[in-house]
Formats: sequence, C-alpha cells, structure tokens
Amino acid sequence: MSVFLQKKDGNSFLIKKESWKIINDTFENKIFFTGIVKSELSNLQVYRYVYSVELTGIKWADLIFELSLDEYNLQLKEINQQILNLIVVMVLGIFFISFLLAKVVSKPIIKLSHTSKLVSQGDLSQRVKIDSKDEIGELAKSFNEMISSLELSQKRLTNYKIDLENKVEERTKELKELNDNLEDRVIAEIKKREEQQQLLIQQSKLAAMGEMIGNIAHQWRQPLNALSLVVQNLKFSFDLGEVDDKQMNKSIQKINLLTKNMSKTIDDFRNFFKPNKEKLKFNIYESVNNALHLVDASFENHNIVVEKIIDENINVFGYPNEFLQSLLNLLNNSKDAFIENKINNGKIVIETKNDFKYVYIYIKDNAGGIAKEIENKIFEPYFTTKSESKGTGIGLYMAKTIIEQNMDGSLTNINSDKEAIFIIKLPIYKD
Repeated sequence: MSVFLQKKDGNSFLIKKESWKIINDTFENKIFFTGIVKSELSNLQVYRYVYSVELTGIKWADLIFELSLDEYNLQLKEINQQILNLIVVMVLGIFFISFLLAKVVSKPIIKLSHTSKLVSQGDLSQRVKIDSKDEIGELAKSFNEMISSLELSQKRLTNYKIDLENKVEERTKELKELNDNLEDRVIAEIKKREEQQQLLIQQSKLAAMGEMIGNIAHQWRQPLNALSLVVQNLKFSFDLGEVDDKQMNKSIQKINLLTKNMSKTIDDFRNFFKPNKEKLKFNIYESVNNALHLVDASFENHNIVVEKIIDENINVFGYPNEFLQSLLNLLNNSKDAFIENKINNGKIVIETKNDFKYVYIYIKDNAGGIAKEIENKIFEPYFTTKSESKGTGIGLYMAKTIIEQNMDGSLTNINSDKEAIFIIKLPIYKD
C-alpha cells in the first residue's frame, strides 16, 4: 500500500514503511478522486482513496491511499467471509432456539388436547401428565382435579340411584305394613318424603355435574383447535426456516391468552356448584346471561339460537345458583327436544314481562310442543321419555321445586302443536 500527501502548494510526500520522500513533479496540478485508477507511481491498477485535510475550514492538503487490487480484493474477500460466517452462526442459533421453544410449548398442548378428546368421549380415567409450573401446568392440574371430581360424582350418582331405589322399595313395603295410629303414620310419611326430597336434590346436582362435562367439552373445543393451529403454524414456519423472535413471542402470547380463557371456563363452572347458604338479591338479566354462557357452546354445536327480550333492571330475592340450575334444566329440556325431534334450526325465545309486583319469565321453543298424553306428567319425579342413559327425569321436577318452594314463585307451562312455553313467576324485589 502507498500513502502520499499532496499539499496545496503542489509539493507531495510519499510515505512508506521504511522512509518518506518529497516528489515534486509527479502530481503537479493533479486532481485526485476515489476509485480504481492506474497509479502514477507503480503504473498498476490500484484502488485509490482520497481524504481532504482541512484546518479551520481551509483545505490544506489531500491524503491519498493507494491499495493494489490484489490487496483490495483479498481484504474484501476476508470481510465477506466473516459476514457469511456470522450469518451462518446466527441462522443456526435461531433454528436451534426455535426448535427448543417449539418443542417445549407444543408438547404439553398436544398432551392436553389428546386427553381432553378422550375425556369428552367418556373416558374419565384419563389424566394429563404435565409437571411444568407455568399457566399450562396450572391448567393441566385444574383439568385433572375436575376430571377426578366428575369421576367421583359419576360413581356417587350410580350409588345414590341404587340406594334410592332400594329405599323407595323399602318404604313402599313399610307403608303397607303400618297399622299404627294415623299421627305416627303421617309423621313417618313426612320424614320419608323429606329424605326422598334430599336425595332428589343431591341427585339433581350430580346430574347437573354430569351435564357440565359435555358443556366443558364443547366450550374447550374451539380454543383447543386454535391452540393446535398455532402450534402447526409455528412448526410450518420452523420447517421453512422463517421463525424469528417476533413470531415466536406472538405465538406464545396467543397460547397464553387461550389457556387463560380455558382456565376462566373452569372457574365459571366451579362457581355454578358453589352452594348458596342464604337468600340474596340478584338480577334476572344477569342470571339468564350466566345460564346461556354455560350452554352457549353446546347450543352452537346443535345450531340452536337464543333470542332475549329481557328487562335489565328487574331484581328478585332468593338463591341465585338454584335459580340458575332451574334455568339450565329448562334450557337443556328444550335442547333435548330439538335433538329428539331432529330439528336442525332450533330457536329459543326468553322474554320477561312484569306487573310491578311479579316478573314473568317466558321460555319458549319451537321443538314441536309436548304430547298431550304426557303433558300432565312432565313435572313428576323420574318421569322421562328418554332412555335411562340420556335422562333421569328429575330436571323439570327440581326446577318446579326450586321455584315454588325456595323462591316463593311458580312454574307452569303452555303447550301447542308447534311450541312449548314455560312460565316462571317470581316476586319482584324492591329496595
């Protein structure tokens, strides 16, 4: 490499490693520019770089560097090789990190999806084996606890039914054998009915829990599909080598949001089973919305639409969860009628009216009405037109019992050839 200094007065200084010297005539009145040129010193093609030296805004000289093309190309080649090596290392690092993250995120999601599918098919012996401490681990833990509770409840329901049948048979025999005085017989009968009533209430709650497992399966189907799609897109991008930090963070955020929503679904169903120990003021509009939230996925799966014509400002006094259970029994009764009658576009209308003393809640469906020969029996315990595996026959009975005995209201029905209408009448609560 050659370096020389061209002063403004024309004198030039050639600078080398060993020494420097003045060259007067070589570059006299010469104008220099940066680029590949033929050197006046070596008579070879060189890369020349010109740097103007200025002091206090006045140009003093030009500092000129000349590099042979071989040296220039060698330096350029080394720089390019270093850049290429850096790019290769970065790409390999991104691939490795993306592979690890995709494996860590997708594996528990796939486990949870597979187990949920088996549970929705009725296999309550399945459990999710995920030991992580993040949101997915908490979700898996809650899911396992819920399945354990449902499995235990299912066993209890079977035992309660057998026990109840045995007790009913025993009480029937005892009634025939009672020859004591009327007072003793009446007291004994009341006690038996109270026991039977308690068993019916317990059985109704357990039956509701069984219904909830189907609703949970429907509620989780959409977010689980979304989770599966996120994982598939992530894997596809990884296979194409297009995974970057932005996409990875976006996918993780979406997965966290979906799992939080699924956890909220568990909380909603858990709140449904919390017992009310005292009467409370509650809003009819909110209770109807809560009931619809618990069944909306199941209704959507069966193409059932719900129209609401509800006054948002009506409050009543009673047990919110028991009232919610009554609404669910009526809504599920309509859903079962749609399925049994093979109606693809079912519609339920929920409407409220009031006379300032009572609120009237109309629940109407277009499932074809109730057969006249059974219309007078629909509120009797254990009366059902469904098979034993699909119904216990206590849903409408418990709804009527809750409304009339616990809420000081009434539950009646109006029937036609095309539709069935159930009417709940409750006293309006006024502050």
